[in-house]
Amino acid sequence: MKFNAMIVNIELENAEDFAFIKQLLEKIKGVKSVSVQENSSDLIEGVPPHVYEAIERYADSVKEEDLISSEEFFANARKKICELYSRK
Repeated sequence: MKFNAMIVNIELENAEDFAFIKQLLEKIKGVKSVSVQENSSDLIEGVPPHVYEAIERYADSVKEEDLISSEEFFANARKKICELYSRK
């Protein structure tokens, strides 16, 4: 007797419901795996929206006195590189 495998996709708006749905599906006889796949169309520049929003909030909170110039940044980077290479 030949059985055909069936793949079922369920799109959830509330990701918190996944745990409940997963438990239900695992109780069904013959279920081999239950997995989640993020919808890549929800990503903003390859980043999940909640992470992108947190980055935006952080960027909004940065003050002028917190910033350094690009010259300072590269000087610090060169200094750190020299320190790392001199340890070897």
